[in-house]
Amino acid sequence: MVTSKTTAETMRVEIDTLRAIVCFILVLHHMVGVSPQAGLELPLDHIVSIVSHTTQDMRMPIFIFISGMVMARVTGMLPDARTVIRKKARRLLLPMAAVGTLFWAVRAGVGQEQIKLPMIYITSYAHFWFLQASFLIVTCFVILTCLAGGSHHKKVAKALGLLGILWWGFAVFPLPETNWFSIVNAVFLVPFFMSGYLLSQSPDLRQRLRSYRLAQLIGAALLIVGLIIGWNIATGSFAPQGLARRLVAIYLGFSACFGLIMLRPTSNLLAHVGTYSYAIYLFHVFFTAITTKAWQTAGEPIPMLGIVIVGIVIGTIGPMFLQKLILRWPLTGLIFLGLPPDKIRARNAALANS
Repeated sequence: MVTSKTTAETMRVEIDTLRAIVCFILVLHHMVGVSPQAGLELPLDHIVSIVSHTTQDMRMPIFIFISGMVMARVTGMLPDARTVIRKKARRLLLPMAAVGTLFWAVRAGVGQEQIKLPMIYITSYAHFWFLQASFLIVTCFVILTCLAGGSHHKKVAKALGLLGILWWGFAVFPLPETNWFSIVNAVFLVPFFMSGYLLSQSPDLRQRLRSYRLAQLIGAALLIVGLIIGWNIATGSFAPQGLARRLVAIYLGFSACFGLIMLRPTSNLLAHVGTYSYAIYLFHVFFTAITTKAWQTAGEPIPMLGIVIVGIVIGTIGPMFLQKLILRWPLTGLIFLGLPPDKIRARNAALANS
């Protein structure tokens, strides 16, 4: 007999598996580098670089889609909105400032050109832009739901998702020249967040997507088509511009999100890795940079494929161990992971008594 508890556990494993998959893709991306001047310093036509750039329009939509799926129903009540915004500020902005400052200091220490330190807190910087964009999306959503009324939360989500497509995809409104608090990224990502939220608030639809007899076949097809398009963009064989390029990016994001939801990849091992996804997101760049630098300093003693695999492993496992270290003290858990000290104390007490 399948119980609601069993279904919830299955879905949790599925979500954490997706988190792990996108973490591996993200670690690969920063191991390779965003350009030939970064990371492994590979030319854009190198096979490893092409593989990495194939998913450039899929990585962050999947991340934000999952964020929308796990967000609790927005009630539209002002006290709840204040609580949500306060918790999101602690969870997103505090680590963004703390880890972002550390990352800035390390890069400055090795002589890399940097923007002025105060600017990293108010504009898009490195991979920390995602935390700013996520906070903007959630804050706008809960405030607008308060204004519209909690019973209209799905309508607000649909309206915001449509606004994101019109604003970023069709450019019906101008985007700011300076990416203040990563608003440009937020506008691109908001349709995916709202889609994840709406799916979580529509359990019947989610179940149909999971149980339809051709669901996995359709999911695989969506992913394959998306990856083929992404590959051709990465190789330069397909180079849409302007409106067409923006719409392709939106399509690729949705094809990845719903393709994975329908394909339902599930692995307890990957799900375990996925529970560390936030730490991996925050800290993987330190470990991939150290790995790359050590490889280059040693005279590149192992083949390219080997160092890529080593980098992905270290960039994933390193933050997992670092999270365990950080959570030994409530203050470091608060500063670097945005977790409430009381929750960390309770966790540590439970571990001590187990």
